[in-house]
Amino acid sequence: MAEKKTHLRILVWLRRALRVQDNTPLWNAVHDAEELIPAVCLQDSAAYRDDTPRRRFISQSLYDLDRKLTEAGSALIVLAGVPSQAIPAAAQRFGVEAVYAATVYDPVGCAHDTRIRSSLSKQGVRWATFKDIVVCERNEVMTRAGLPFKVFTPFKNAWLERLAQAPGVLPRVRTIRTPRVSSAARLSDMCPLLPPAPEPGGEKAALKRLRDFIAGSVATYRDRRDFLGVDGTSRLSAHLSHGTISIRQVLWAAVEAKESADAKGRQNTDTFISELIWREFYYHILGNFPRVIKGPFREDFDALVWSENKKHFAAWCEGRTGYPVVDAAMRQLASEGWMHNRARMIVASFLTKDLHLSWQWGERYFFEQLMDADIASNNGGWQWTAGTGTDASPWFRIFNPVMQGERFDPDGAYVRRYVPELQRLPSESIHKPWMMSRADQEQYGVVVDKTYPAPIIDHAAEREVTLALYKHPGRTHQRLRHA
Repeated sequence: MAEKKTHLRILVWLRRALRVQDNTPLWNAVHDAEELIPAVCLQDSAAYRDDTPRRRFISQSLYDLDRKLTEAGSALIVLAGVPSQAIPAAAQRFGVEAVYAATVYDPVGCAHDTRIRSSLSKQGVRWATFKDIVVCERNEVMTRAGLPFKVFTPFKNAWLERLAQAPGVLPRVRTIRTPRVSSAARLSDMCPLLPPAPEPGGEKAALKRLRDFIAGSVATYRDRRDFLGVDGTSRLSAHLSHGTISIRQVLWAAVEAKESADAKGRQNTDTFISELIWREFYYHILGNFPRVIKGPFREDFDALVWSENKKHFAAWCEGRTGYPVVDAAMRQLASEGWMHNRARMIVASFLTKDLHLSWQWGERYFFEQLMDADIASNNGGWQWTAGTGTDASPWFRIFNPVMQGERFDPDGAYVRRYVPELQRLPSESIHKPWMMSRADQEQYGVVVDKTYPAPIIDHAAEREVTLALYKHPGRTHQRLRHA
């Protein structure tokens, strides 16, 4: 005799879970319901018509999801509006007994969930969330005293001790019974299919990206990942952020690759797994210390005095600081909606410790621009570089943009790709064109302050300002620019 379903009809809100394989809320709904309605909620539906890299990625991912749901006998329903209003309204309109979704950890998402739970409760509808975005919940990896970790390395060690208990990968959902629902908007009504993003979106593209990475670059990840002109990273961040692939799929693929690798390959794969644990750590911090969204993790730096120089901020955003590696990175972000991780650290250090602008300005700008915008990783990464976060040796780390360029883009390939006006410069000068003689500048067609900006600041001088500012939070500095 078949097992009786717990609920007759369930609405599955596929937030950050745009896939049919290893989808925890979808899998549970299939097994709990006789009928289920898969839905996404577009808070500002007009924005999904914007032709930006992130919107292209989301558009392609939604249409890929819709095709897979159709193959399973269902269809994607699109809700519009603020989730705390749209989800309860849809539950009432479609007559569901429960709503399932992935658990979220940011304060805004948690506030929406509290309101949703309250509204659904008044309707007699059950609200259930499932661990899906992370491998370990915020309270699953704790110190021996039962407190949250504040430093990465002990968190990593404790996390790895739990690896054998980590959930496996759920099979793909192949059959879904979805009722005909009236007044339900379809995807084409709300979101046009935009041209492909620089990183193709969708579950199919995510799985291919993972297969290619595991078969190739993971074995050399540690050795190549920091070089800006090399394709040495996984490029899975956007897929993880939007849920076109699960963190469990990526983790277990890496663990399996490690088991069959040689000694050097295992070391390289361990470095990649460590990066996945950094992602887990930042969710651990966000879930246990939600105040990091509004201010520094290290509260003693809450009094730091920042510049408010909007001209400097505009130059940073637009990639015209006069420091080639910084400008290349910011132009890559503008054109592709993505930036190499090493470049993210370089430009974040430049914003906070050369221009003395608040990390929160950069955090906001990145979140608006990145295809892989992820609230935990974005906040954690910015605070790590700014020295206000969890790192054990923080604020006195100040990246020299010239030395970073020379070390991680030694032949200038990265700069030449994104700052084409510098293409003709020799490698030994491409990261510091202002050091060339005027005759050499003219010979190579690069005249500083005419065809390419002069440096907007002097790194050595601003480094000393930063050291003074961080040593005495709350004090200003005579060289701090507020124009």
